Amino acid sequence: MRKHIMHALSRHCIAIRNAIDHYNALAPLQTPPRPHLVYSEVVEYCNFSEFEILKHSDHNLLLKDWSVLHNRQVANKYFKLERAKEEVQRCNVEVARLQAWVDADDTEMSGAVAAHEHDPPFAAHLKVLQVWRRQANDRICTRLQQIYRLPGYSGPRPSAPAPPTHAQCVPDSDCGS
Repeated sequence: MRKHIMHALSRHCIAIRNAIDHYNALAPLQTPPRPHLVYSEVVEYCNFSEFEILKHSDHNLLLKDWSVLHNRQVANKYFKLERAKEEVQRCNVEVARLQAWVDADDTEMSGAVAAHEHDPPFAAHLKVLQVWRRQANDRICTRLQQIYRLPGYSGPRPSAPAPPTHAQCVPDSDCGS
């Protein structure tokens, strides 16, 4: 990725240098003669108003709405806000997927323990795994409940808030919180 970025930057630098060379060759032929540009100065321009070549343009570029710094900043904030709205929608989908996964995981583990009751050692091992996973899932559900209570949350909510599902909790753990 870095190599790709370096290559792209070097291509753009070469293009900028070529454009400056072309401009500098034609600048003295203009009436009145235009100023000579230096690459290091061009790349340091941060505002359009500092860019002398635009002041001499026939297209009145400095009068365009997009040339005003404040307008560009407002446009950037607008597009960031739009992307944030899209991200909220993606998060809503991910919250629903996580809730569905937790519910399915609890059901699957309960079914696995019930299916292997005829093999007590294996059932006991599954029961330990089930307790661990339920503790983890309960912590996830607690966080999901906090998300559901957020004032800006607009995604689907479960039909009823589920209390912690495990009865055995290790005293030193923070399960359910």
